[in-house]
Amino acid sequence: MPRKVHRRMRSVESLTDATLAPSPGEPRVTSSDVYGFAISLTEAHIDALARCTQAAAEVEASWASHPRGGPLPADEALKRLCRRGVPPSLRPWVWGEVSGARARRAARHPSYYAGMAELGRHESPWVHQIELDAPRTFPQNGWVQGQQGQAALTRVLCAFAMHSPEVGYCQGMNYIAALLLLALECDQEAAFWVLASLIDGRQGILYQDMYARDLSGTHVEMRSLHALVATKLPALHDHLAALRCDMSILATDWFLCLFCTALPAEAAARVWDALLCEGPKVLFRVALALMRGAEPALLAAEDAGALLRAMRDAAADAHDRDRLMHDAFESVGGLPMDRIRRYRERNQREVDHEFAARETHRAGRANGDADGRQDAACSPSAGGTTKEELSARGGSFVSRLTALTRGTLESGRTMLQRRASSPTTE
Repeated sequence: MPRKVHRRMRSVESLTDATLAPSPGEPRVTSSDVYGFAISLTEAHIDALARCTQAAAEVEASWASHPRGGPLPADEALKRLCRRGVPPSLRPWVWGEVSGARARRAARHPSYYAGMAELGRHESPWVHQIELDAPRTFPQNGWVQGQQGQAALTRVLCAFAMHSPEVGYCQGMNYIAALLLLALECDQEAAFWVLASLIDGRQGILYQDMYARDLSGTHVEMRSLHALVATKLPALHDHLAALRCDMSILATDWFLCLFCTALPAEAAARVWDALLCEGPKVLFRVALALMRGAEPALLAAEDAGALLRAMRDAAADAHDRDRLMHDAFESVGGLPMDRIRRYRERNQREVDHEFAARETHRAGRANGDADGRQDAACSPSAGGTTKEELSARGGSFVSRLTALTRGTLESGRTMLQRRASSPTTE
């Protein structure tokens, strides 16, 4: 290991047991972060982490006048503090307060979480999928992959699926729950209530239906991000269009996993500090900041695959969390929530119409298949079945199919009416 690199490694308190990474090009060292994730660092990354560590000490001093468990500062002061970062030791307290998790927990019986976790393990229709996904979650993290971590992750996800059956479970939640457990001192109940505050239907922090079975809310958010990129990063927008690289391919994982599978863990936690305090507009700011920072490499990409690799690598190397958050809130420029709300309203209507048309198309295909089966049954090749016999034997099937088709169309109309009459949440 170069002597200069080794000396700087020792200056970063969160990095331990560094060894040379066996990769060509710029020398790298491999170490572990505070949450137990392996990280591969260049000398520039080590310098950035040293600066972040020094800045974190100053931020922690700013929080000293707000002891854990006491009252939080006023709104604007709290927003500024959360943007600068919540000290890891204070996250269980601060995240519980700013997300509304503590209030949700206080409104329920003290044994509510334990009951939901137990019921979920035995009665939730999602338990099999959860048990499949838990071992796939952060496979390089020792605690998550250990017996205690696997048990805790499974219980939290089963409890949430039981608590919010209209949402249930969606892949992506497993990563969020795992990082919540790591950041909240492995406290299952604390992780459960913050997860519920994020995703709990129309009352959660995140946009509605992001984790619905059809991911309709995620479709809305991707289209809204696309509109923002057209305004904020027009050259990149045109390049994405030229490469036929849809925004959903680039950023769906960011929004479904809240950046925790794309960014280094502490950088993702810094995003969550602001997200839980200010709401989902933070996701758009961070997405724009990442794309803005990587724009030269993205514009140089000659195909969609190269662009996605460049974006993935840039996000994975975003160890300078202070710079990322500065870019998100200072360099991106104005991003009023009213603008995002207008994009969402327009995109929600488009998604609803497209989904309703898809259901109508499916119903029409089902009706066509039924007509084909009826014609076949009435033909001589069907064994001499007469129309009277078909009516006696299959009339109820045709009636049920007609009712199903009508119900599908009505459900589409009802969904459109509900969207039009209900306010769009942030």
